Amino acid sequence: MCTEFKLTEKEEKLAEEFEQEHSHKGICKGVIGGHIDYIFTPNSLYRGLIMKCNICREEKNITDYAMW
Repeated sequence: MCTEFKLTEKEEKLAEEFEQEHSHKGICKGVIGGHIDYIFTPNSLYRGLIMKCNICREEKNITDYAMW
């Protein structure tokens, strides 16, 4: 089971895009930030990774399946 949560280069790029998209929307700006959650789901192969904006509730799966 995966117990270490590091992003691959591909996931880092997708995460940065998601954060920029939701930081530049007027409605998605948090007062002090912290409006993006990273949801790691470990399994027997590797782990899944979903990002979620807590303001607009949009989610994006940024899992790098090449690591499975």
